[in-house]
Amino acid sequence: MRTPEAKVKDKVCKYLDSRGVWYFRPYMAGYGKSGVPDLVCCFRGRFVSIEVKREGKEPTPRQDLRMKEIRASGGIAIWGDSTDCIISQLEMLR
Repeated sequence: MRTPEAKVKDKVCKYLDSRGVWYFRPYMAGYGKSGVPDLVCCFRGRFVSIEVKREGKEPTPRQDLRMKEIRASGGIAIWGDSTDCIISQLEMLR
């Protein structure tokens, strides 16, 4: 059975596909840095990371750290607990 978070990820990926956005979903499996975002993409020519949370949940301290690192190096890091929340943040990017 798909988790609520997985359903949001799938909907966000469908949105990205419909916009012709290049993206991937990192699968760490115990390797690499912990807290890596759920989606990494090039959206409107910008590096964007997306962290998807279950409704009512917020990023962990490690995920917050990764988002701060991404922003500090000039990237965009967003998170949300619903498809609409994430898509609206993406649409605001110019």
